[in-house]
Amino acid sequence: MGAAGGLATLALISLIHQSLTEPATDSLRLPALFACACAFVLATQVFSKCVQVRLSNSTAARLRYELSGRIMTAPLPRLEAVGAHRLIASLGADVDRITVALTGFPGVCADVAVLICGMGYLASLSLPVAGCVILVAGIGVVNHLIGLRIARRYLIQAREDQDEVVGQTRAMVHGIKELKGNRSRCLDFFYGVLLPADTKMRKNVIVGASIEGFAHSWGRLFLLLGLGMLLFVWPRWYPVSAATLTGYTLTILYLTHPLGGILGWLPAINSASIALAKINRLGLSLDDSEEQTLPIVIPPFESLEMRGVTYGYESSDGRGFSLGPIDLKVTAGEELFIAGGNGSGKTTLAKILTGLYVPNDGQVVLNGEVVSDAIRGNYRQLFSTVFVEGHVFDRLLGIDLDQARIRHFARLLGIEKYIDLETGHFCADKLSRGQHKRMALLVACMDDRPILIFDEWAAEQDPGFKDTFYREILPELRKQGKTVVAITHDDRYFSAADRVLTIVDGQLDRTAAKIAA
Repeated sequence: MGAAGGLATLALISLIHQSLTEPATDSLRLPALFACACAFVLATQVFSKCVQVRLSNSTAARLRYELSGRIMTAPLPRLEAVGAHRLIASLGADVDRITVALTGFPGVCADVAVLICGMGYLASLSLPVAGCVILVAGIGVVNHLIGLRIARRYLIQAREDQDEVVGQTRAMVHGIKELKGNRSRCLDFFYGVLLPADTKMRKNVIVGASIEGFAHSWGRLFLLLGLGMLLFVWPRWYPVSAATLTGYTLTILYLTHPLGGILGWLPAINSASIALAKINRLGLSLDDSEEQTLPIVIPPFESLEMRGVTYGYESSDGRGFSLGPIDLKVTAGEELFIAGGNGSGKTTLAKILTGLYVPNDGQVVLNGEVVSDAIRGNYRQLFSTVFVEGHVFDRLLGIDLDQARIRHFARLLGIEKYIDLETGHFCADKLSRGQHKRMALLVACMDDRPILIFDEWAAEQDPGFKDTFYREILPELRKQGKTVVAITHDDRYFSAADRVLTIVDGQLDRTAAKIAA
C-alpha cells in the first residue's frame, strides 16, 4: 500500500508537469485525475500507516517472546555466565533496535518502488540525462555506505558499553542501602564508576551517530548536485528542451524524499545488525531437554543416585572450583541434611541434584535409569526448590489454588496479610528478606512435588520460625511422603534428619557423615 501511494504521488508529479508544459485547456480531465490521485494517496498512506503500527507492535512482541523463550530454555550455567544485566539489555534495547529496522522495511520498499519508477520516468524524458543523474546519485549512496561502515565501529563499542551501564545501574538499585549508609562509597560509585561508564557510552554514540548523520546528508546532497549539473552544466554539452528540464526538476526534487528515506533506514539496519550480533553472542542455544510445549510429566520417585558425579567451574585466574566425585543415594520419604562451610559446593550439589546443572562426568540415576538429555526436562519436575537467592513471583504460577492449604502454611509462617487467598497474589515487593524466604517456602510446599530442596532456608530466620520449620513443617512434609534435602548449618536440629552429610572442599566427608548419623 505504501508503494502504491508512492506511485500515486509520482503520478501527481506527472500531472503537474503536464499542466505546466501543455497549452491551457478547459478540459476537466487533468483536475479530475489530480483529485483522484490525491484521494488515492490519502487512502493508501493512512492504511499503510495503520498496518505499520500493527506490524511494529507485533514484531516487538514476537522478538521479546522468542528471546524470552531462548532464555527460559537455555542451560542455567550459560545464563549465569552471561549475567542478568546483559539479558535485560538485550530484551530491551536490542529488541527495540531490531524492531525499528524491521518496521521501517515496508516504507523502504515503497521508497525503492518510487525511486525505480521515478528513474524510469526520467529515462522516458531523456535517457542520457537519466544516466548522468543515476551515476551521481550512485556515488552519493556509495559514500553513505562508507560512512556507515566507519560509524559502525563506534556503535559496536557503544553497545558493549551499554552492558556495563546497565550492570552498574542494576548494582546501584540492589545496593542502594549500602550506598546510602556510606557517603564516601556513594560518591566513589557515582563519580568513579557509574558516570564514567555512561560518559564512555555516550561519547561513542555521539561520534557514531554524527558520522551517520553526515553520511546521510552527504548522500542526499549528491542528488541535488545531479540537479545542479542538469540545470547549469548539461545544457552546455547537450541540448535539452525546457519541458524536459521542468520534468526533471520536479521529479528529482520529489525523489530526494524516497532516497532520503532509504538512506535514513540504513543506520537502523546498522544498529539492528549490531543488536542481532549481540544477541547471538549471548550464546543462548536451546537446551534439547527443554520442551516448553509438551505437557508436564512428573515421573514416579523411588530413589535418586549420584555415581561418580563431578562438576567444575572455570576461572580466569586459574583458580577454579571442582565438586566431586560424589557418590550419593536419596530414597523416597527420606529427610537428608547437607552441611558444610561457605564455598564448599553445597549449592552446586543441589543444582546438579535438581538437573539445573549437567555433570561434567558421572551419572545421575533415577529409579535405576540414567538421567539422559532426553528425560532431563521431566526429571526436573520432581523438585520444588528454595535457593539462597531464590525469586518469588507476585502470584502462584502453575499451581492450583487450595485456599485451606495456603492458609495453613501462611499461618505457620506468619505471612497471612501478604497473601490474597481469593486470587493467590502476593505482595512480594513489601517483604523483608526473611519474609521473602518464608513466602518461597510456602510456594514450594504448595507445589506438591515429590522432592523438596531447601538451600540454607533457615539462615535468615529468627529462632521462632527456625523452630517452626524443623519441628512442624518438616514433620508435616514427612507425613505427606515428601523427600526433603535441606542444606543447613543448624546443628542443634540435626536430630530431625534421617542422615546428615558434610561437604568439605567439594568432597563428601564420609567420616563426618557417619558421626552425625
